[in-house]
Amino acid sequence: MMKNRSIALLLLAGCLTLAPLSAHAGIFDFLKRKKKPAKTEKPVEKTPYERILTSGKIVSAKGDFLTLHKTDNKLYIELPVKTIGKEFLIAATLSSISNPQLGMVGFKNGNPIHMRFAQKDSAIVMEAINTEPYLTPATEKELRPRIASSYTDLAVYKFPIKAWNKDKTTVVFDASSLFLEDQKYLPLMAKSLGSYSVNSSPQRSLTHIREIKSFEDNVSIKVDRSYRITLSSSRGGGSPLKDYPVTLGATFTLLRLPEQPMTPRLADTRIGVFQISKGAYNPESQQFESARFVKRWRLEPSDVEAFKRGELVRPKKPIVYYVENTFPPVWKEAMKEGTLRWNKAFELIGFKDAIEVRDFPTDDPSFDPDNLKYNCIRYVPIATENAMGPSWSDPRTGEIINASVLVWSDVSKLNNNWRFIQTAQADPAVRAVKLPDSLMSKSLKYVIAHEIGHTLGFMHNMASSAAYTIDSLRSPSFSATHGTTPSIMDYARFNYVVQPGDKGVSFDPPTVGTYDKYAIEWTYKYFPDTKGDLIEESKRVSALIDKHAHDAEYRYGVQQMGDRRYDPSAIEEDLSNDPVKASTLGLSNLRYILSHLDQWFPNDDEAEHRATLYEGIANQAMRYVSNVFLNVPGIYLYQTSEASGLPRYKVVPKAEQRASAMWLLDQAVSIDSMRNEPLEHTMNDVAADSPFVRLGALTRAMAIRNIANLNLSYYLDSTSYSPLEYADDVYARVFAKTEQGKENLSFEEKQLQDYFVRYLIGYASDLAPKGGGRSSLSIAELTGFAEPTEQVRTEGMTDEEFISLLPQQAPHICSYAPSSSADAHGHSGVGFLNFGKSYGEPEDLFTNAINTTESLYLPLLYRTQELLRRVAPKTADATLRQHYEFLLRKLDQITK
Repeated sequence: MMKNRSIALLLLAGCLTLAPLSAHAGIFDFLKRKKKPAKTEKPVEKTPYERILTSGKIVSAKGDFLTLHKTDNKLYIELPVKTIGKEFLIAATLSSISNPQLGMVGFKNGNPIHMRFAQKDSAIVMEAINTEPYLTPATEKELRPRIASSYTDLAVYKFPIKAWNKDKTTVVFDASSLFLEDQKYLPLMAKSLGSYSVNSSPQRSLTHIREIKSFEDNVSIKVDRSYRITLSSSRGGGSPLKDYPVTLGATFTLLRLPEQPMTPRLADTRIGVFQISKGAYNPESQQFESARFVKRWRLEPSDVEAFKRGELVRPKKPIVYYVENTFPPVWKEAMKEGTLRWNKAFELIGFKDAIEVRDFPTDDPSFDPDNLKYNCIRYVPIATENAMGPSWSDPRTGEIINASVLVWSDVSKLNNNWRFIQTAQADPAVRAVKLPDSLMSKSLKYVIAHEIGHTLGFMHNMASSAAYTIDSLRSPSFSATHGTTPSIMDYARFNYVVQPGDKGVSFDPPTVGTYDKYAIEWTYKYFPDTKGDLIEESKRVSALIDKHAHDAEYRYGVQQMGDRRYDPSAIEEDLSNDPVKASTLGLSNLRYILSHLDQWFPNDDEAEHRATLYEGIANQAMRYVSNVFLNVPGIYLYQTSEASGLPRYKVVPKAEQRASAMWLLDQAVSIDSMRNEPLEHTMNDVAADSPFVRLGALTRAMAIRNIANLNLSYYLDSTSYSPLEYADDVYARVFAKTEQGKENLSFEEKQLQDYFVRYLIGYASDLAPKGGGRSSLSIAELTGFAEPTEQVRTEGMTDEEFISLLPQQAPHICSYAPSSSADAHGHSGVGFLNFGKSYGEPEDLFTNAINTTESLYLPLLYRTQELLRRVAPKTADATLRQHYEFLLRKLDQITK
């Protein structure tokens, strides 16, 4: 029954579909109606925040400090509201370059800038923070509002706000221009290279953002840039590079600074430490005063109670250096051991493993040697014989935030040649083209320890080597214990006074010397009970200096720059407290080495090395001569307190001054005998321009040039060697044979007379510049040579002082101006003055005011003229007679 009913219904349905429908189909009228389209929902409009993050391919780096978004060669910074107002450093580090002669990978051509983000209406502004006024924690709350309007921050960069996130906790802005365009405060190309200024034109179309990273307290942005550069010289002569293409990579780091600044330490001119300058409010005087804070790492014990009990304690945050993997294996181990040497000094003040050394990690994606978070020892693969150790600090307190050691590949050549030239007379192991690995490693440890010293904040101490006597340096027991100097921060390389017959004497500088340990204590000693009181800490570390004030091993001597070189005990590359004896022994050793040079390097394939050593020996001899030259008018300069009873200065004793002058006159006529002409004939480059011909001429010029230089020392001490006494002594030696009627004058003696006459004329002529009382005609003017140039090492200079790959020494522009208000202990009553103002350089000395030597030159000129008039007609030797007549004609012309 059911089955039949179903069939009927199906048939009925079929009829209905096949039969034509009438106009009034009744219930089925809906089949005739036109269908309406389905109703669609209105699309949801994206927020500006969503549009930025979804408009094409985007790469994000998320972090607690900042989040970065990179898209279509644009960089967006997503700034948490909680980060607004927080202080950070921004820095640019060179990460790669197409020509390493134009920039050093790992170096910063500009200081990190102290910044904060601020919201100004509809923009985010990067403000450079004004850290000039330092307020102690006790006065900060009261004084900051009173001085705020006089020390406002500087708005540097402005970025319009592009979006906020949904809950208004982060703001987004386009920061592309900061990283893709050249910025005055974040330079990537150096402004100068040696004597050349650099004009660089950025190629904007070839610049792009390569990589972004974000971490808990910092972000890094890697950028590739291209330039066209032209070098120009102030000396003229064309440009070595014009419209030259350069591509470089740079890493920009934004690093959050500690919320709680480190307690700064007031500087003291009696300790050689890099400094920052501040204006600071002193609560005792209720005045703003000039103050200088030490650059140093923040070392605090991880267990204060154990530290108080005298136990060795690890610091909360050790100083960690990462060693680049590209160093040769022997070098790499030397880098590590040289760095860790300093831990012995830190142990003396209670810190265990204050310094750590690690390899560049190969499996840590967060590691970046160009990020401010990491301190690295870098390999620079170009032919420069150098190394350096710059650091960068928190401008609020001087806390070192980042440091690098840059080691050029040819520093091995430098070590090789130094070690040979200074010790080959007594050490057969160095008589080879290449130093044995053991000696190269030892030399590299010294180099790296010196550079690490700079990254710890220490300047050169050029006075240190003057603490030791010649006898001590030649003693096996003393030299083994103390090395060549009390400080590795001196330039006292190897023990060049050791003689061929000396047995068991050490040739090496110290690992870390007496002064270095003392400097670590003064700079890094932690005081758990001072509660951040920098005045109290300053008094305690000043007491340490007072304790050692009379010990020469603890003396600091500031590095002298340019022609402001008064102190013969604080110069580079010298040994002992007796420059005459040290230079005599040094020259004797050089003569010994020269006599064996062709024996030690007889082969043709050693010719280039032999020629390099030959020229290096002449340069070393010039250093010995220069050391004695400075001793003639020498003035020892001391950094002292009134309470110590030590003088601020002391003129070299008269007997030593005169002995130095006589030594120079002896060398003026004998030093040419060092020349090995047969050996020179085997050297293509040397044969045409003998370095020993130049050495002889320069020595003769120096032997007679101290008449004016003695002005100052004699003015300071009327019992010292006077310009008149020196002039008489020089005249007597220069014309000794002439006065005696002897005619066997050597070439050297005749040239010495010629230089003497030219020097007199240079002062007597109204057309000649009179100079400033220290010198008249320069050595170059006297000899016709350019003054001897050598590549000056620049390790430890700050980035302000080292702006290019090529060596450039620049003095700190500051003066020594001690306070007159020190108490009986040498402490300033107001705290910041006295020893907290400078690096200890002497004031520029206005020597024109005391220059009386012009009155000496005219009598000397007439005296010489009269002698020549008397002897010239009687001289039988025609060549000598012509020499006298030539000198006489020049004198006659000037006295008409």
